[in-house]
Amino acid sequence: MTDFLIYAIRVLIIYIFTFLAARTLSRKAIAEMTSYEIAGIILLSTVASETLATRVISHSVFGVGLISLLIYTTSRLSLIDKLTPILEHTPTIVLQNGQIDMSALKKAGLSMNQFMGLLRQKGFDKINDVEFAIFEPQGTLSAFPKSQYRPLEPRDLMIPTTYEGLTLPLIIDGAIIERNLHHVKLDQSWLMKELQKQGIMDYQKEITLAELDTQGNLILSKKQEN
Repeated sequence: MTDFLIYAIRVLIIYIFTFLAARTLSRKAIAEMTSYEIAGIILLSTVASETLATRVISHSVFGVGLISLLIYTTSRLSLIDKLTPILEHTPTIVLQNGQIDMSALKKAGLSMNQFMGLLRQKGFDKINDVEFAIFEPQGTLSAFPKSQYRPLEPRDLMIPTTYEGLTLPLIIDGAIIERNLHHVKLDQSWLMKELQKQGIMDYQKEITLAELDTQGNLILSKKQEN
């Protein structure tokens, strides 16, 4: 029983330390990570797991800390213009003026089938509709339509628009988000009055989501009755 407890404690310590290291290093999704970040994450998991076999926690803690420092240092160096092409991928123009650059496509490691799939994900089923396509360092494709295929916008018709901004959630799953209330300089008493105006007496049981738009309107999403 004691052995299991000691083992569990080692696992917990390494898990917490590795989690904190990974959380500090990057907020990106796996698909958006750079080569050095992926290499670092793989090494983190390998080094962190060593203590489960060797029972020497200090080695794993030191190794995880060292790898975290190396990744952080590399990320800082990648901000230097001369080092960026070496440490990270650079954007590649794979389609220009409606013409596919096959050499650039091969350089990016994309087959024609993959390229067409990425274009379709952007809403284009014809290459002739696209003016430029750029394969980004994160592995995504940016596609820009030709001017004649661009969606019509209010500015094209000289129609004035009002500022919309972002809606701000004030209640999520029946819980008030205090920091958002403070951000818009409001308090719970104001929120309760607004809820009562819309017939809400018990927000914890009745509300799934409450959002405040830039016009000061409270938009409610009520819970569905079973």
